[in-house]
Amino acid sequence: MLHGSGPLDRNENMKGQQLNIFNHLAQALADAGIASLRYDKRGCGNTTGEFMSAGHSDLLADASYCLQWLAECDQVSTDKLFILGHSEGCIIAPQLAQQQPSLAGLVLLCPFMEDMESVLLRQAAQLEQEIASLRGVSGFLYGLMGKVFGSPTALQRRLIEKVRASKVDVIRTGLKRFPAKWLRELLALDPAAIFSATHTPMLLIGGEKDLQCNPDDIYRIAETAPGQSETLLIENMTHLLRKDAEPATILGSMQFADQPVSGELTAKTIQWIQSLPAASNPAQQAANSNFADSKSQSN
Repeated sequence: MLHGSGPLDRNENMKGQQLNIFNHLAQALADAGIASLRYDKRGCGNTTGEFMSAGHSDLLADASYCLQWLAECDQVSTDKLFILGHSEGCIIAPQLAQQQPSLAGLVLLCPFMEDMESVLLRQAAQLEQEIASLRGVSGFLYGLMGKVFGSPTALQRRLIEKVRASKVDVIRTGLKRFPAKWLRELLALDPAAIFSATHTPMLLIGGEKDLQCNPDDIYRIAETAPGQSETLLIENMTHLLRKDAEPATILGSMQFADQPVSGELTAKTIQWIQSLPAASNPAQQAANSNFADSKSQSN
């Protein structure tokens, strides 16, 4: 299971944000007889290392190592290995699939095909719109911060420019450290090119009320990728994989974090994984054998 962005542990939790997404999905998969591997990002949870200096390429390398480890487990069938990604994990997954063509499939939850700059600026514009509609003390405070520091869109543009101009792993923005290498590498990615080279079968699940990633990108990815794809747009689901019957907002998204992950999402994921056949052609079987041996060879 590949995380979204941020210093997340194996359950997509971090200080001040308890999402408990991957542990919920892992339990549902286990109940259906499907094993899964969750892990803390480097420098997060119980994992050693430095999160701030890690780039997108480092997260891809970590995911590759974890996948190789999973393939060596005796209880796991190497001809039915899947990757499940959420948000940023959805752009790591197809890159990993190109490295390991023996994968049986990718489950992508709230994927995106926009370039990262467009994603960030669209999110900032949404936040700006929400702030403008606030009233009372909250509206006053947010408005005051905007006058002092600039609008969310202006701040995002300045950050992107600063990151692109940097050559170090970590920069400072105000009083905070920021993972410049990570964002610089994400900004350089071409999601359309990545998906156009992905032949692995994909289940693409979007949330109708996802404000972080464009829900319609599941259809664009399906049209772009040469491999088999299936799409599902879940009504009222937000980026956090929960249902919200009211108009969705970024500022209010965490209010549903204590609710369970969409049952429709878990049911579809299990059904799709169980429906895909194991690798059957000689070329893919050979790739599976090489994949299972790759870690021991690299050691």
